[in-house]
Amino acid sequence: MSKIIHNENEEFAKRLFLSLENVGYEVKNITHLTIEINKLFSEKSITSHAVRKWLNGQTIPAHSRLLRLADWLGVSPSWLRFGEGGMYKSDIKQFQQSHDDQFSMLLAKIKALTSEELNLVINQIDLIIKIRNMKRN
Repeated sequence: MSKIIHNENEEFAKRLFLSLENVGYEVKNITHLTIEINKLFSEKSITSHAVRKWLNGQTIPAHSRLLRLADWLGVSPSWLRFGEGGMYKSDIKQFQQSHDDQFSMLLAKIKALTSEELNLVINQIDLIIKIRNMKRN
């Protein structure tokens, strides 16, 4: 497997983990998670092995399955698959409309960051989300 594909798969796995975490799933029990995911796919079930490969960054689900996963997780399919656009389907538009000036200023600052600096920002945002979720539980 090429380094680019491997990296792409790993990034998908990170977004999948984050999405699962945000809806309250702990990925400790692959079998339970597979059962939940299979509720989405009535035509052909998914194996625990396939789900494990998604989570380990070895493969990415087929497009039709990815669309259903994204819908189930409440995230944008393009964000889940490629990391593009906003994470949430509706939240980004609402956020942008209600915080237009702040959003524009933030976007301009983000565009000025190096790749390394952007990764630091993403890690900080992930940490904030994780802490918020811990407080909810």
